Amino acid sequence: MSNIPLHKVLKTDRLRLRVVSLSDIHLVWSASRYEGFNDGMVWDPPLDKKEMIPVTSKNIKAWEEGVAFTFTIEIAESNTPVGRIDIRIESEPGVWSIGFWIHPEHQNSGYATEASKELMRFGFDDLRASKITIAHAVWNTSSKRVIEKLGFEFIRENPTGYLKAGEPVPEYEYEIRAFEFRNFWLQNTEIL
Repeated sequence: MSNIPLHKVLKTDRLRLRVVSLSDIHLVWSASRYEGFNDGMVWDPPLDKKEMIPVTSKNIKAWEEGVAFTFTIEIAESNTPVGRIDIRIESEPGVWSIGFWIHPEHQNSGYATEASKELMRFGFDDLRASKITIAHAVWNTSSKRVIEKLGFEFIRENPTGYLKAGEPVPEYEYEIRAFEFRNFWLQNTEIL
């Protein structure tokens, strides 16, 4: 378990990643109103904003227990929230997985790549991960592009990746190890 304080903030050139809060409910609600936004996610769009209160509490509890760290991605200059990103411990020792989403109004600005790179650094440096994994629905080409930019290695197609409306959604699964991450970013400093 990792003891990371709730006030921990990760910073990039343009972004700030901070712990989720109830003030983010509008961000999640607004994003989930877009047709198809939740199709590639395990969770369904909330029917009411009140549904997000216990989810936020659950995210904070997981942070305090050191098993998952969910960050709101903000544009640093304006404090504008643009998405979410998290890193969660897996059952295999030293392995963590990440996931992200960017609000449809802020997509295609490089925010997912920039935030993910910093979260991967946090995973390897602060959480001492030996490997980080990530997956996306096979049809989600936007996530695939981000994942490939980050240097992840494709591992396999999982035909039963996750359930959506009781049906399995096939996923592509990837991984990267600490030394691969460092080597990749030493050689690719201008990706963002």
